[in-house]
Amino acid sequence: MHRSTSAVRRACAVGTTVALVGLTTGLGIMSATAASAVEPVDSTQPVVSEETPAPVDATETPAPTDDPSAPAEETPAPAPAEETPAPTPTDDATAPADEPAVPETTAPAAEPPAPTAKPTPDVTTKAADATVTIDGAAKVGTLLSAVVTGFDEDSSYKYVWADQDRNVLSKTATYRIDPTDVRKTITVTVTGTLPGATETTSVTSEATAPVTQTPAFLGEDGKPTKAGADVDHPLELSTTAGDAFSHTFRAQGFPEPTYELAYSSDEDADIYNSPEEQLPDGVTFDAATGELSGTTTDAWGAEFAVTATSGTESVTQYVVLSVEAGAPAGIMVSTTDRAGLFDDQDDDRTVWIIEPDGSVITLSPDAYIEGGRPTIKQGGTLVVASGFVDRWGNLIDDDEDAPVVLPTVTSDVATDVVAPDSAFGFVNVTFPHASIHNLSVSAGDFTTSFAVDVQPVAATVVTPTIPVAVAAPVTTTNRGGQLAYTGSDATGALPWALDLLVAGAGLIGARALRRRRAQR
Repeated sequence: MHRSTSAVRRACAVGTTVALVGLTTGLGIMSATAASAVEPVDSTQPVVSEETPAPVDATETPAPTDDPSAPAEETPAPAPAEETPAPTPTDDATAPADEPAVPETTAPAAEPPAPTAKPTPDVTTKAADATVTIDGAAKVGTLLSAVVTGFDEDSSYKYVWADQDRNVLSKTATYRIDPTDVRKTITVTVTGTLPGATETTSVTSEATAPVTQTPAFLGEDGKPTKAGADVDHPLELSTTAGDAFSHTFRAQGFPEPTYELAYSSDEDADIYNSPEEQLPDGVTFDAATGELSGTTTDAWGAEFAVTATSGTESVTQYVVLSVEAGAPAGIMVSTTDRAGLFDDQDDDRTVWIIEPDGSVITLSPDAYIEGGRPTIKQGGTLVVASGFVDRWGNLIDDDEDAPVVLPTVTSDVATDVVAPDSAFGFVNVTFPHASIHNLSVSAGDFTTSFAVDVQPVAATVVTPTIPVAVAAPVTTTNRGGQLAYTGSDATGALPWALDLLVAGAGLIGARALRRRRAQR
């Protein structure tokens, strides 16, 4: 059957338009102009091509039928859609017109960019910037402080102080080093929050140097002592002549203290050639161990000092070692001419020391002689003093406040006059005749004997002086503190010979023996 050309064109136009609509819709590039070329399509209902009315061609006039009265069914109908040439298929073409077209949704507009997330701090990097250091010397008694940087200053910190064995010492911001920390190293760990972070971070300081300690001498109880801290309050030690002695000086400190003998005073440094000379004979000091030990026979007080050094710090302990005399072994006697004894200007005087075995030591301000014999002019008077001594010649002085016990003096010459003088603790012996006189001095179970050379004067007869007048120039009842015949204060300085006599023969003997040993 003949088909109208206009109908064909309309069908083609419809198909082309549908194809364009599908194509542009699939590509998402529909323009406002293209959209206006077709009627709006209800995208909610399937589109059927054969039901789409063909657009009327305004420029084409329908051809008149041959018979106007012809029935309407003879009016040419639009060509079925299936006979309409389909557009050339493409990848984006819509489905064929003979099948229901799936409505295509307009491509959604491009999504806006996601908001930029707030950056999370690099905790690893920040932790490397957070630091903690320790302020304070690694020394017992020092207060250590933790110096923190890099953490949020508004956040709170936690502290842990520990030693090298991870023993916790404290959990406060500071730590005072305890004596038990000597030789240990210490660290502090601080936990805090970094700026912008929500989690906590911990940093640990470098370890301190090993804890040191200022040296300090220890007492017998093992605790620091102030005994001997100054020269006026020395550590007092004692021993007995002839007995073995030992004392070990101990000090705490780190590094381990080393010991050294030192002078007790600047004056001692001028007197002795070395600090060791301050010690009694027979006593030595071991600097390696701090032990003072030995056996001495010199009963006298030795003053010296010991230093303990740790690193660059030292402490000094002043010491007095008192050596007491041993058991009594005899009597030591001292004697001198009474003439001028109480004269302060009497500088030229000789004193004789007689040891228990009878040996004599002759002393003068300028001389020391082992040997000799006491000498006196005929008619002159010797003063005799004595004291108990041990077998080494040390004076035994158990009680300085004990009453003076005068020795018993006898002579082998009957004319000699013996008169005790209890005020000074010695005995006066006057010799009327020139010759060798033998005197014996006795006390307790001991007696010392010696010879006296009484030298003659002019060939005139010497009349013995009344003993009372010779023996008692000063009375025992004098309580005025003055020597009645000199005006000198009894507590003041006495002439050296009298001083030695009053102090006792043992003291004189001890000085003599020390001088003798020094010359050997």
